[in-house]
Amino acid sequence: MRVGQENRDRLARIAESELGGGTLDDALGVLLFEHESRRALARLAADPEMADDYLRESSELAEVDTEVAE
Repeated sequence: MRVGQENRDRLARIAESELGGGTLDDALGVLLFEHESRRALARLAADPEMADDYLRESSELAEVDTEVAE
């Protein structure tokens, strides 16, 4: 995979400043996750019925009382 010097350096700065010295692969993984999350949220925003279902389900899950084992 080819990556330009400028993009590699930008990724390295993110890895250093935001991931406490993580690897470039770690930084790329975080950026890809954030990108995919934004796309999923945009799909929700574009579909009110799906957004309502999501909010209803997340509200129900927030009310679940589960014992956490130590």
